[in-house]
This record gives sequence, C-alpha cells and structure tokens, in this order.
Amino acid sequence: MARMPGRRQFLAVSVAALAGSTFITPLAKALTPEPDTITLGFQKTGIPLVAKQLKVFERRFGAHGLRVKWIEFPSGLTLLQALDIGAITFGNSGNVGCIFLQAGGGHVEYIAAQPSGPKSEGILVRADSGIHSLADLRGKKVGYAKGSSSHDLIAAALEQSGVKLSEIKSISLGAADAAAAYDNGSIDAWVIWDPYFSIAQRHTPSRILAYTGDIKPSSGFLLANSTFAAAHPELVREYIDGSKEAAEWAKSHPADVVATLSAATGIAPDIMTIVNQNASFNVTALEPALLDAQQTTADRLFALGLIPKKVNVRDIVWKAQS
Repeated sequence: MARMPGRRQFLAVSVAALAGSTFITPLAKALTPEPDTITLGFQKTGIPLVAKQLKVFERRFGAHGLRVKWIEFPSGLTLLQALDIGAITFGNSGNVGCIFLQAGGGHVEYIAAQPSGPKSEGILVRADSGIHSLADLRGKKVGYAKGSSSHDLIAAALEQSGVKLSEIKSISLGAADAAAAYDNGSIDAWVIWDPYFSIAQRHTPSRILAYTGDIKPSSGFLLANSTFAAAHPELVREYIDGSKEAAEWAKSHPADVVATLSAATGIAPDIMTIVNQNASFNVTALEPALLDAQQTTADRLFALGLIPKKVNVRDIVWKAQS
C-alpha cells in the first residue's frame, strides 16, 4: 500500500504545485503582440480559468473577427509587466500590484473590479501558539511576502490594534518558504491568501487571528493596456461582459469549478472546495467605495515607503467605464 504523505510533506507539495508554473523567459520581453489577436493573461485561479474552459472569449472576440491567445503567468506582478508593455491585452491582478505599477508609470487601466471574499486571506498562528490577539504579535516573527496584499493586510491590522509594523519582526518569505517556516515554527504567524491560506489550515492545526474582511475591504481588478483600451472601448466591454458571464456560470456550477481548478493546480478537491467557498465570483463596476478603499491602500503603501510617490488611483480608471 502506498504511504500517505505526512502533514508537512503534503503542505509543501500543495504549495509547490501552485508556485511551480513556468513562464516564458525573459518574462514580458519575450512576448510580442500579434495582429488580429486578443492576448489574455491569466493565472491558475478563479474567473479567468473558468472563462478559458468555457471558451467565453473565443466566442465573444471571434464575433469581431479576432483570435484569442492565452498566456499563463506565475504571479500578478509578471502579468502586470506584460500588460504594461502591451504584450498582452487584458488580465487581472490583486490590488497591491496595480498600485506598484502605477507608481512606476505603468500603462495599465482599471476596467472593472473583482471584490475579494472576506475570508480569502488572513493572519494565522498555530493552534498551540500563545498568541491570541493582534496586539500579541509585538516582538514576534511574522512571515509575509513584502509588497503583497498580505503586507498591506498586516500593516492595516496592526494599525487598528495600536501596534506599529516596526514592533513586529517582519520575515519576508514567498509562499513555499513561508509554508515550511510556519509549519516548523520558524515564524510565529503567517499572513497569506488563498489557496495557501486554506491549505495551511487543513494541514497545520491553526487559529485565525483575523480575516482580511475583519480589517478592510479588498478587491482584485480586471485590467487593460491603456493604449488598447483607449482605441478599442467596444472590446474592453466584451472582456468585462465575458468575465461577468464566466462569473455567473461559476456561481451556479460550484462542483464543476472545483474540478477545473483542482485539475489545473494539483490541489485536492476538498481543499479547493473551501478555497472556492471563500472566493467571490463577482465582477462589478468600479464603484466609489471600492476606489476609496484602493486609495487607502495606496496611501498606506506610500507611508510604508514601498512606493516612490503618492498616486491617485482614479487617474488610471478607464474613462469609458460609465
């Protein structure tokens, strides 16, 4: 009989499956736009993967006489780099990467929002930890990816608890390294997003100090290259409407979505079920409250010294969205 992997081994394998995507090198410079082609950037998550399976965009853009090409990216930041130079037409990313790109003068626009589920990211401690509140994190080793949504989450959470970020011992770690460090006790707390958030809870007895929804609203975004968006508003609307179509299908076919994402990522279906329950399969307009929350994040990143200048997030909102 085959031996079942131990808890630590399974956690490492599950995280490695998500982090193991390869990317055309050297990154975005290897990609060149193709005539009569809409090039879509995606990661192995959520609505884009559903749309790819259903061939939503092949049908919609095909009606305009255009081909569709999909390119997989290992992270939102690499996707944003390609979108910035026009190597891809559309994509989606979390909130923090968009702000970094804007601060660096990127050529990307927000075209719609994908609000995050309130339980899709959080701050974890092991179940046997003596840490029971955010204030207890003073002096403790907290792992998170610097410059990510988790960096913003821990800063906001500590701020609400009257604790400065400088009062904890920040340990900058990618997901795979952080998973191992959390499991073996090298860090006292881990700030992380799904699917790693759900994987860790399943395989390491844990306690949740806070969900992202306890601290602040959060959203990902549908994005377009700004030059393309200005020239082709009708195609931007097709991308938004196609994303909404895929989102509605996902909400009414949860078992199919679990099967698709589990096959794509290598994550066990029972864990992927939890990830999808935590997720928000919604595509919405860029409402004022959502942009206010994104501006608060941008201001916090500037105050932390993570971006070189203040930015106004409304400066890169697609002007034709209304």
